[in-house]
Amino acid sequence: MKMKEILDIVSGKEIYVNDPHVYDIDFENAFGTDLMSDALCHLRDADERELLITGLANMQIFHTANTLDLAAILIVRGKTIDEHMIQGAKMSDVSVFVTDYTMYETCGRLYEKGLGK
Repeated sequence: MKMKEILDIVSGKEIYVNDPHVYDIDFENAFGTDLMSDALCHLRDADERELLITGLANMQIFHTANTLDLAAILIVRGKTIDEHMIQGAKMSDVSVFVTDYTMYETCGRLYEKGLGK
């Protein structure tokens, strides 16, 4: 599923795009968690086609995404991303998007439309 479709499904918006290539990636799976240790454990073999969905809005999400070579993070619950966070995204080479939906609804909507099936 392409990022444009993901954003349409969850009424998401772009916060920071590291590389416009993120819109060309065919995301195959998503993983929703607020525990970055779970992401590190369960996404060991992840690549840029895995989308991290989280409610965290701190620098740890960028360290995790960088370690796992993820291309994008989708932040739920309409969290505010400040300039410090955008600098973290730039340093980690990861694009950031946000939706106002909860984690539960975001994951459900994306799964219903075929992401991860």
